[in-house]
Amino acid sequence: MRFLESFKKTAVPAALLSSLIVGAGIFSLPYIFVRAGTVYGILLMVFFAWVMSTLHFRYAEIIDRDDGKKRFVGYAKEYLGNKGYIFGLIFAAGGIAFTLSVYLALAPSFYSLIFSSAIPIVAVFIFWIIGSVLTLLGLKKAAPAGIIIFLAMVLIIVLLGIFSFLNGNTGNIVIADLFNPANLILPFGPLLFSFAGRSALSSIRDNYKREDYNLERFKKAIKIGTFLPAALYILFVASVISLSLYGVTPDAVGGLTNIPLAVISGIGVLGIFSILTSYMVLGMEFLGILKKDIKLKPLVAGVIFSFIPLIIYFLGSGDFIRLVGISGGVFLAAESIMVILMGRKIFGRRATDIVLATVFILGIAYEIFSLF
Repeated sequence: MRFLESFKKTAVPAALLSSLIVGAGIFSLPYIFVRAGTVYGILLMVFFAWVMSTLHFRYAEIIDRDDGKKRFVGYAKEYLGNKGYIFGLIFAAGGIAFTLSVYLALAPSFYSLIFSSAIPIVAVFIFWIIGSVLTLLGLKKAAPAGIIIFLAMVLIIVLLGIFSFLNGNTGNIVIADLFNPANLILPFGPLLFSFAGRSALSSIRDNYKREDYNLERFKKAIKIGTFLPAALYILFVASVISLSLYGVTPDAVGGLTNIPLAVISGIGVLGIFSILTSYMVLGMEFLGILKKDIKLKPLVAGVIFSFIPLIIYFLGSGDFIRLVGISGGVFLAAESIMVILMGRKIFGRRATDIVLATVFILGIAYEIFSLF
C-alpha cells in the first residue's frame, strides 16, 4: 500500500510533465528526421532527453529555494540582476509567445483531419478564440484533462505503430538518409522545442500537497516525465515515415496513408485537445510572468497574452517548421543558458555545464544563420 502511494506521488507529476512536453513539437520530428537522417535523429533524440532532463533538474533546484513563489523572470532578476531581468523577460515571455503561435500554426492540420473542408485561417481563429478564453478563465481542471489526453495520445501512437507494422512500408525508414551531414544541426531547435517542460515545472510543483513534496521525488518525476516522451517520439517518427508512402509532410499528418478514417479523425480530435491543453497551461505561465513578474494589471496582461501569439503567427506566415525552429533553437535555447547561469550563481560550476551550453549555443547560431 505504501509502495502504491509513493508510486502515485511520482507517477502523477511525471505523467503531467510528459503530457505537457508531448505537444506540437512531436509533429515536426518525422519531417526533420527524414532531412537529417533517421539513425542520427534517434540517437540525437536520446541525447536531448538527457540534456533537457538535466536542465529541468537545474530549474527544479532553483524554484525549490523559495517554494516556487516566483516565475522565471523573477528568478532571473534575483540571481542575474537587472540584465537578467531584461533578458529573462525577452526569452521566457518571447519563447512562450512563439510556442503559442506554433500551436496556432498546427491547428489547421488537425481541423482538416476532422473536417476535410476546413478553411485554415478560420481554424486558426477558432482555436485562438477558444484557447484565449479558456486560459483567461483559468480553468483548474486543465492538468487532469491533460493527463487523460496524453494517455489517449499514447494509445493513438501505439495504434499508428500497429498500422505501420501491418500496412506501412518499413523500407521507407531505411530509404530515408541514415545520416545527412548537411543537416547536422537542423534537429536541434525542434528537439529543444519537443522536450521543453521548464515553463511548466512551477505549476506541476504547485500541484503537490505540502506533505507529499520533496526535491528528490520531484527530480525522479522529472526524469521519468522527460524520458517517456523520447520513447513515444521514436515510435511516432518510425510509424509516420513508414505510413507516409508518398513522402513525409512538414506537419507529419498530411501524408499518412493506409489508415482507417476513424483513426485519422481520432488523431485530429486528440491533436486539437492536446495542443489546446498545452496552450492553456503555457498561457497561464505567460499570464503569470506578465502579472507576477512585470506587475501588469490583469486587463493589460490579458490583452497582451491574447494578441501577441496571433501577431507572431501572421508575421511568421504560419510556417510550422520555421516557428518551431525559432521557438526551440533561439528562445528556448537562450532561456536554457540563463537557467545554467542561475544555477552556477547559486550552486557553483558543474561538469555538465559546458556540454549543455554548447548544445544551446549551436542551436541559436544555426537558427539565426538560417534566417539569412
